[in-house]
Amino acid sequence: MRGEISTGRHAKRHPLDWYVDEHWCAEQLALALDDFALERAEGLAIWDPCCGMGNTLLPAFWRMVPVIGSDLVDNLAKGNFLPGDGGAFYFETRDFLETETAPVACSFVFNPPYSYRKGILEAFVRRALALTSRRVCILVPSKWLASQARFQLFTEHPPQAVLHLCQRPSMPPGDRIAAMGKRAFSGGMVDYCWIVWDVKRPTKPGQTRTIWLPPLHRNAEILSLEEAL
Repeated sequence: MRGEISTGRHAKRHPLDWYVDEHWCAEQLALALDDFALERAEGLAIWDPCCGMGNTLLPAFWRMVPVIGSDLVDNLAKGNFLPGDGGAFYFETRDFLETETAPVACSFVFNPPYSYRKGILEAFVRRALALTSRRVCILVPSKWLASQARFQLFTEHPPQAVLHLCQRPSMPPGDRIAAMGKRAFSGGMVDYCWIVWDVKRPTKPGQTRTIWLPPLHRNAEILSLEEAL
């Protein structure tokens, strides 16, 4: 059993929802965002407030965009963020929901916690929307789009776009990757999407764009979000 959060039994889930996304998920987002062109132009960092091992930050780091990682617990794969391999990098342990200000002007890119505390995913989104200088991008199971609670969130804050991953990623629990071996990243079982907000260009209700991100071998076909708007 792969132990993914959307399919695994509750008893097998990580107590803090630490599930490790493959870095290509954020790579496809980076391509859709023109290599974080807006953040580069405005001198913004990318902050992942629940970064785990740090996979979600790697595409921005490799593109020399300053990145910030934080989490309740330090599980960072520090060897992936060596000086000279990418841009400026900073990590600290912190409770994002108790954070009142961003350490620097930034956009948010993260794979949020889902269920260890009631309503925590939406709480993360609303806090990020309050703190961001530009964009908030979250990676969630596609089924999260639909519910009465999401209706309220999306009515108050219509997303700019929903980017559907057409290749399913694996999301194994971080504390079981070593024991799972090859099964950990042997193929996903759940559909995921990126939801993107741009607070400097608020989206009107009913104007959210839907874009399908192709399988990995067709990354060259990824449509720029700026072209799609």
